[in-house]
Amino acid sequence: MLPPIDMSYIADQLVESGDEILRAFDESETPIEPNPRVILIGLERLFDLIRAAEQDTLEESARALRDATGSEPAVLLDHGIALLIQLAELARRLNLPPQARALERLTLPFCCWLLRRGGELSHPEPVINATAELANSLREPDQLVELFGLMREIIDGIGLERALESETTNPARPWRVLLLNRAIVATRSHQPALMEEAFADVVEHLPEDAPDFFREGIGQMEARNYPAQVREVMQRYFDRWCTGQRLH
Repeated sequence: MLPPIDMSYIADQLVESGDEILRAFDESETPIEPNPRVILIGLERLFDLIRAAEQDTLEESARALRDATGSEPAVLLDHGIALLIQLAELARRLNLPPQARALERLTLPFCCWLLRRGGELSHPEPVINATAELANSLREPDQLVELFGLMREIIDGIGLERALESETTNPARPWRVLLLNRAIVATRSHQPALMEEAFADVVEHLPEDAPDFFREGIGQMEARNYPAQVREVMQRYFDRWCTGQRLH
């Protein structure tokens, strides 16, 4: 299920996962640091502040958030994601992988909530990982269309050009992963317009990946029995990038 961009939902999910983490922590015979209560208190206070600052418009909400916290939405976004990932890592050390995955997934709605209120995303890896996990779990085209929109918000949250520039020294290249996954999500959504948008970004910003991507994509058309309108878009990009003068 695609998580709603709703702070009450995020807070409720935190409580649910947090209860399991605290139970395992209290029962653990091995000392573990930091104490999850400290992280949970920090997250709960942050979420309460964000919810209390909500106003009638996004602009008013962003202004109220700055007034209440003395911080920019981008700083609150980085802080919240860091705490969620720290708690997720602690859950894994307590042998609670479902809770760890749930907390990692929360980075996506939390990120989009603050992006819509003026935040910028400077540490995208956890959020990109969350979108990849969701993409693998979703099957319904309508849900994939919605996920595509959230991926677009993430890209806009830092600026694609600036994001790709920052990847020159990053071997993991998270934005490359996001662009390729977004193209896959667009294809699985069966929406040619989304495919055109995502494919255009792949060929412009990842030309070295484009031939392999479209070669694999055309192979999936028959295997998964995609609709004719989806095949037409994939075939056109395959013909351009994988045949003729582009085939080396």
